[in-house]
Amino acid sequence: MKHEAKPHQRLTARVLLFLTLALVPLGIIGMIQNQRLNAEIEKRSELTLLALTEQAVSSEKSGIQRIFGAARALDSTIAFLRQNPVACSEALSQYVNARSQFTFVGFIEMNGISTCSSMEGDLDFSQDPLFEDLVENPRRALVVREQTDMVSEPSLVFERPYIDDSGLEGFVTISLPISAISDATDHDGPAQPVTLVTFNADGEILTTENDRQRAEALLPVDVSLVDLARGNEARTIKGVSRSGKELVYAVIPIVPNVAYALGSWAPDTAANGSTVSPFVSALLPFLMWLASLFVAWFVIDRFVVQRIKLLNKAMMDFAATRKMPAAAGTSQRWDELAEISELQNVFGTMARDITRDEALQEDRLREKTILLKEVHHRVKNNLQIISSIMNMQIRKSQEPETKRALTQVQDRILGLSGVHRTLYQAENLTQVNAAKLIEQLVAQSRAIGTAEGRGVDIQLDLDPVIIFPDQAVPLTMLVSEALTNGMKYVGGDAPAMSVSLKLTGARQANLVVHNTCCGMYYDPEGTNTNSTGLGKQLIRAFVAQLNGTLNVEETVEQYLIDVTFEVETFRPETPDF
Repeated sequence: MKHEAKPHQRLTARVLLFLTLALVPLGIIGMIQNQRLNAEIEKRSELTLLALTEQAVSSEKSGIQRIFGAARALDSTIAFLRQNPVACSEALSQYVNARSQFTFVGFIEMNGISTCSSMEGDLDFSQDPLFEDLVENPRRALVVREQTDMVSEPSLVFERPYIDDSGLEGFVTISLPISAISDATDHDGPAQPVTLVTFNADGEILTTENDRQRAEALLPVDVSLVDLARGNEARTIKGVSRSGKELVYAVIPIVPNVAYALGSWAPDTAANGSTVSPFVSALLPFLMWLASLFVAWFVIDRFVVQRIKLLNKAMMDFAATRKMPAAAGTSQRWDELAEISELQNVFGTMARDITRDEALQEDRLREKTILLKEVHHRVKNNLQIISSIMNMQIRKSQEPETKRALTQVQDRILGLSGVHRTLYQAENLTQVNAAKLIEQLVAQSRAIGTAEGRGVDIQLDLDPVIIFPDQAVPLTMLVSEALTNGMKYVGGDAPAMSVSLKLTGARQANLVVHNTCCGMYYDPEGTNTNSTGLGKQLIRAFVAQLNGTLNVEETVEQYLIDVTFEVETFRPETPDF
């Protein structure tokens, strides 16, 4: 029976499984490397956006830093001229006229009065909300002022605390028109932001590169400008604008804690699609795994499995037809494997050895069969010679009783001779067809009956029961004795006999010999002095040798012998009677 291997028992499945286990760490390493690559790309993209924002806000940054630089430079002038308001105002006025980008410069006392400014007369800032807040919380501040008495156009107003040895004395204030910053030339980079604004630490927009309303619509919806100003470090964030557009925001500190720049960029401006998506990051190891499995499957199937299948087919052909396998290496193919070729050579050597041994065994078996057939033939010839000698003795005998006794012995010898004839004529000396033996015995009995002038009708109903030689001899002698007795006592108006041999079970046979009987021979009490009873005794002995059961039915009209025995594969030693 061909054994069908389960899928998990196949070589290819196991190799692919172990290859998968071996590739799992590589896949994990690949995913980690992809994640690191994405992190590096995002970091580089962030630096790129910050650099682009730095370039885009260059004019605004330059203008704001000029204000801070000017305010710091005025500290020495104010410290020297603050006590002389006229000289101080004249010096500041000349400063403004010399630097046309500024529209107002002044010093505000702690009481809110400015007696030293680029404008004539005293100025009162005591009611200014920004001044009041700075008095409460002194700091540098940068705000937007629309057109006022001091400035004729929207300007950036910077106020810086003035501190000397005695402490906080007031605030230096400078105004720079927003137009001076907007009209300046930017150092444009390779890309332009969607929008660019500057704002102060309080979240107030200072300047924009386009419409202020549009700029406010593009601010992040979930993060305020005050939150973006915290930290004082350049960074990028991803978010959604108030108008619902996805953007990347870059925050640049222009002056920490005072002014910042915010650039809004399209998401793919810096990355340019160079990042690896999570799906692709997981897909690449998966594709690598599939490619490795395909290569492994192809190699194993081409170089191993197919060769093993060919070798298996050669083995099956040899087992079925004894077809010799081809010698390994005769094809000279480039993909021949040395290991498979060696295995094929070993199988070829084994096949030749088996074929040679089988040939020797067949020769020896043929010789043994010939010898056994010769023995059976000679035994048959010897028995026939004995039968011929007895036949000569029968013809010379004068007494009927002597002739009858010798004839019965001759019948038994001829029965044994038939067994040996059947054996030496059979192809298989270990099996005998019982039906053929019985047919030969019946033919012999018919010849005897015809010679004695009896027209006995003998009916046969025989199954081809195969028995072994150990049972053939007692069965032959049993049938011969039953036929002899039947021919001896058959009678009636229509003398007839029947012999039946049937298989009644898997290993059980039934033999029935029946003959009509004349009433003159009916002797149930055994008082007939003409009968020696040897036939019945022999029948019982032969039934015992068959390990069977005997049933005899004897009436005035018929005589029946019914024997049931088991067809054996091994015949034990014949008991001695």
